[in-house]
Amino acid sequence: MDGDVARLRAAHPDWQISTVWASACTGPDARRLMAYRYTDHRRVLLTAWTEAELSARIGEEEEAR
Repeated sequence: MDGDVARLRAAHPDWQISTVWASACTGPDARRLMAYRYTDHRRVLLTAWTEAELSARIGEEEEAR
């Protein structure tokens, strides 16, 4: 699982990439990916369940800037 974090960090070096685990008593645990950065005096935080989704969201944010 850490391979996806390493790939995201390599592909998006301006972003801080991290993960958080959400656990549930009745179901399987799930890992949420997060990316954040500070730019133009504002903080941007993006989250996703998959590497592809987070990479796409980062791309959308960078295009919007």
